[in-house]
Amino acid sequence: MNTGDTNQFQVKNRFDEVFQIEIDGWCFGITNYPGEVSAQVVHRIIRELASSFQAAIEHNVVFDILDISTKVSVAARCLVHEQEIAFAIIAQLPNPANLHTDQQYILGMVIDKVEQKYPGVLEMFYRRWQIGVREAA
Repeated sequence: MNTGDTNQFQVKNRFDEVFQIEIDGWCFGITNYPGEVSAQVVHRIIRELASSFQAAIEHNVVFDILDISTKVSVAARCLVHEQEIAFAIIAQLPNPANLHTDQQYILGMVIDKVEQKYPGVLEMFYRRWQIGVREAA
């Protein structure tokens, strides 16, 4: 996907700041979690963030999944690999069919960097989204 010019989309309501505070808050919580952080805990947190990912896209925030996955992995004392976290985040992203054209473009820019690092991830999730569209029909 072509990331193009991100300047044509202004972030709405300074949501990028709200989103960053939420991510930082969860990372702080993971870092200070008593005991060992399991993959289940991290996956549960990522599922909790699904509505925030959706809201970020709706507010034109082009967030960096790789950066978030690294921060979460480090917070979890590297007990959960960055790639696993990145894929978990993508699994929580909204189906492009349910987004407006501008939001689809933002979603594409969000996923593009992950696709560059892990080729094939986009195709895998497009298949999942297609299955989701058929199940909803």
